[in-house]
Amino acid sequence: MRREPELRHTETYTEPNFLRLFTAPSPASAERIVTLEHFHYRPADSGRSGWECRTIIDREPMSKEDAVFIAEAFAREHSIPVIYECHEG
Repeated sequence: MRREPELRHTETYTEPNFLRLFTAPSPASAERIVTLEHFHYRPADSGRSGWECRTIIDREPMSKEDAVFIAEAFAREHSIPVIYECHEG
């Protein structure tokens, strides 16, 4: 597993199978709002080509450290090679 910190929205993803961890400030608490998504690209020879996205965590409040821990554990368990981190604010 590899971690690529601080990916901006304008950057492109180069891996065909990865997790994206997005955190943003929570207006109601000191925790962050966290979204964790698994992206997988299917090539044209597989029948249905294109990107597939599965949301694992959807806008849940938690600390950044807890979010990174969950993302790294999920990546290890599912042999996903890359976690991209996106942070707002």
